[in-house]
Amino acid sequence: MAKILVVEDHNATRLTLTRRLSKSGHQVDTVSSGYDGLEKLRQEDYELVLLDFMMKGMNGIHAFEAMKTIRNDLPYIMVTAYAHSGLVKEFMGEGGSDFIVKPFGEDFEKRIELNLERFYGTAA
Repeated sequence: MAKILVVEDHNATRLTLTRRLSKSGHQVDTVSSGYDGLEKLRQEDYELVLLDFMMKGMNGIHAFEAMKTIRNDLPYIMVTAYAHSGLVKEFMGEGGSDFIVKPFGEDFEKRIELNLERFYGTAA
């Protein structure tokens, strides 16, 4: 399966994402800030990045924009409880792959697989 980087500042959400993605067979690395996400992306290869929008220091949009300068060849998925049409439009317009609203529904894992398939042709 895929190697996924989760950038999420809320500990309980990081644990939930790790558990759900790992249960689906993915290898998951987590960081708690956009700055740490940038560093991790410089150090390791990933097939997909999940980004929280509301984070201290650097929000998900700014982290996404900086990450794209390091790795422009990955699907990036924004996850947030604060979805509004302007944010979705901005993220998707900048090349984001998907936008998932918290709390995560039963289709979360399927959405991850669909994004991997859409980006790579098959699940990574």
